[in-house]
Amino acid sequence: MGVPDPQRLGGLTWTRRTGGRLTRAERRRLLAAIGVGRWHNAVGRLKLALGRIPAAAARVDVATFRVPDSRFAREAERACAELPPSLQGHSYRTWLFGRALAAVDGHKIDDELFYGGALLHDYGIVNPTANRDFTLGSVDRTLACARAAGLADARADLLADGICVHTTPGITVDTDGAIGCYLQWGAMADGAGLRIWDITPGNVGKVLRLTRGANSSGNSL
Repeated sequence: MGVPDPQRLGGLTWTRRTGGRLTRAERRRLLAAIGVGRWHNAVGRLKLALGRIPAAAARVDVATFRVPDSRFAREAERACAELPPSLQGHSYRTWLFGRALAAVDGHKIDDELFYGGALLHDYGIVNPTANRDFTLGSVDRTLACARAAGLADARADLLADGICVHTTPGITVDTDGAIGCYLQWGAMADGAGLRIWDITPGNVGKVLRLTRGANSSGNSL
């Protein structure tokens, strides 16, 4: 799996260039992706009603997830603490749900980058700028944390791209990378219950009881 093309629809370069504004063709493409997503959601809701949890989900325990012990993780935590409590909770739940779904799907994910991205993916929502995609505000704060922590530019840009693309319907791990996909799927599991059928009820309960008990010293839930 290579590095995602930052100029693709929803990518970092595309978002900086357009501010998130879509052409008619891009809008049609995303509407089609939303339609497919609704179909997958309906199938997933049926699985949930029937209690059909993936076998791999039983091998995942969110209580074993460890917060990365790095300067960048601590910078991200300090930045996340600037957010309203409700958004802080959503950010940490995005991390846990996203990590769980990546494990169920069998996809490796960069723990440090994903943790920081989960904590800061919605940072730009708090103080939006007219005609500018809110994810760019999230990227600005994330890159400031990356610089303060001495994170390599290539890693910082990879995370910034994932934050930008996480709001784009129809993204895939192969094209858009694991970070952006699991930011989206973790956030939507928390905000809308999407893909919650791929996580065991026990793990869902643990995540929902989260009060930011995980910290940079490596304590688990």
